[in-house]
This record gives sequence, C-alpha cells and structure tokens, in this order.
Amino acid sequence: LQASHIVGGEFELVHKENFIYTVRLILYFDVNHGNPGARDTTITAAIYRKSDNKFMMLVRMPLVSETRVGYTQPSCSKGEIITNKMIYTANINLNETNYSDPQGYYISWQRCCRNYEITNIYSEKPGDGSQSAGQTFYLEFPPVVKNGAPFINSSPVLFPPLNDYACPGRPFYADFAGTDPDGDSLVYSLVTPLSTTTSDAFPPNSPAPYPEVLWRPGYSLDKITKGLPDLKISPQGLITVTPSDSGLYVFAVRCEQFRDGIKIGESRRDFQM
Repeated sequence: LQASHIVGGEFELVHKENFIYTVRLILYFDVNHGNPGARDTTITAAIYRKSDNKFMMLVRMPLVSETRVGYTQPSCSKGEIITNKMIYTANINLNETNYSDPQGYYISWQRCCRNYEITNIYSEKPGDGSQSAGQTFYLEFPPVVKNGAPFINSSPVLFPPLNDYACPGRPFYADFAGTDPDGDSLVYSLVTPLSTTTSDAFPPNSPAPYPEVLWRPGYSLDKITKGLPDLKISPQGLITVTPSDSGLYVFAVRCEQFRDGIKIGESRRDFQM
C-alpha cells in the first residue's frame, strides 16, 4: 500500500441542483513504478471550515474510471513515462444550515507516496532517516448561500493532463488552463507542492496547514527544473520552459477563482514533466 505511485492530481466540485454537488478526485498514477497494491478502489476525503478548521464531514468516493494518458513521443524520449488517470466521485449535500460561513470551506485528502524517481524534490521510500513525500489534494470552495440567497458555484474543471515530453535545450509550451462552468475568472500561479502530515500510506484526515515537499539542493520554487529559462506559468495558464537537463520534475499549480473581483475559491493541481 505504501508505494511510489503518485504523479499528481486535483479535486473538482460541480454543482448539480439545489444543494447537491458532485465531488471528484482525479489522481494520476505512475504505471511504470507504481505498486498495483496502491491502486485504491475507494478513498475518504474530509471537508473543513476555513474560518476555524472545524471538521464538517467525511466524503467516501469510489473509483469510477481509469484511463491511460496518451503521451506524445518526441525524439528526446523513449516512453519513460506511463500514466493512468483515475477518477473517484461521489454526490454530497452541502446544506445551507452547515455551509453558510462567509470564509468558505475546503476539502482535502492525503496519500503517500509520490514516485521515488523525482529529480527536484526529496521523495524517498519511507524509513529511518529518509525524506518521503506524499501529496495532499486540496480545494477551497465558497459558502452555498450569501446574503440569504443561494450562491451557485462549481470549481474549475477540465484541466488537461501534461502529455508531452519537454526536450533539453528546446523551448516548450503547454496550455495547462481549465474552464469555469460559471464564467468566473481564473488566475494561475506556481506554488510549492504539498506533502502529507505523516509518511503513512494513508495519513489520518487532518485540517490545514499541510507541510510542503522538500526541494533538493539547487532546486526551489524559482528553480523547479533549473531550466534556461525555468518553468513558468502565465496568469492565464500557459506553461513555458526550456529544460537544461533530463529528469522527472514535479510542480504544483494554484488556480484561484474570482467573481466580481472577489476571490471565491482555489484549487491545486500537481503534475510532473
């Protein structure tokens, strides 16, 4: 169960009707190096209130689909990466009595471990003195009512997976943006990926804050790949980089959601290139 398998992923929360929402967790699984025993058939996430981190509810989500990410294969690659996209989903009732706090709420789920082959962060097999790294999947959402009226909102959806190799010495571009069902404005930025509170395969559900991964020497949020220029993302979600060396590099993108100039939500998406 404790295996090198997590490539990345994110949460989505989609309004259905009244106060019923569909919550999805998308997990990208390393087929080459992942232990089949780490392929979870059900996960249990937790929702907390942002204002005081109060626990609100557990969300049990079964695996509903698993598909292969189709990578393009440029001349600088040999098919080193095989990734599956796994989707977990459930319908939940966010009733107005419990989910009306103006500061909103967040849903999280922790899982260990990320692949052990990552170049830019410490992600080692858990054990004496090792530096393991899991992933905390995280999404913030607003209250379901504001000023006594329903506040209808869905999180950004349809983030494409990064399915291209970036070749050393060559400029690389990729559209990493999603879409917003409600027409809200989305703003993207790079952030340090989140790890987990423990190195257990299934760390206990716990409220924020969550620890960040540890960068290896020479790497940082400003030097994710040591590229020239290094990995960047525009506010509109365009990724650019000219890599210097071969390797497997993890990064995290924060997508902030604004309506009428006010931030109402935030999602985080981890992936590797």
